[in-house]
Amino acid sequence: MGATSKLNTVYVVYFIIHIPVLFCVDLVAFYPPAWYAATGPLAPLGQLRAYYLESYKDQFFQPSGVPSFFALFAFFELVFHLPVSVWAVRALGTKAALTGKDELLLFLYGVETALTTVTCMWEAYGWDEALITGAEKVTLIGGLYGSYFVVALVLTIDMWMRLAKKLEAADKVKKAQ
Repeated sequence: MGATSKLNTVYVVYFIIHIPVLFCVDLVAFYPPAWYAATGPLAPLGQLRAYYLESYKDQFFQPSGVPSFFALFAFFELVFHLPVSVWAVRALGTKAALTGKDELLLFLYGVETALTTVTCMWEAYGWDEALITGAEKVTLIGGLYGSYFVVALVLTIDMWMRLAKKLEAADKVKKAQ
């Protein structure tokens, strides 16, 4: 198995994990609150969210005091991450080579994900220690957000390198004509 195939497998696993995380954590804010209330049809999501808040002290998911940019980032997850993630599982899960358009889409996904994630990491770093201890910040920033950032960064660099090879090959063809 070549390096590209191994990375594609890593990306498929990432996207397979990312889709349920979107529905169960990140996009819950878009659901009517009655749906995830204790008596609602999606009550387990409310319980999962409460567990997540208790375990990780992630201030982005508190009922108030969330920075205004976070709603925009959640919207990006709904209109960009979700469709790209569903598409990517299929596109990367096949043995067919990605096209330049596929690689460009994944490059853009990687850049957007890396930038929004590092923004959240920076914001979380500055949270008041009365809300989240230094050790809890290390777990949240280094573990949860950090892993998403690393995958996004690797995806960005990998797709850039794949695109660069295609562009160089196209340039050589043009020069030869």
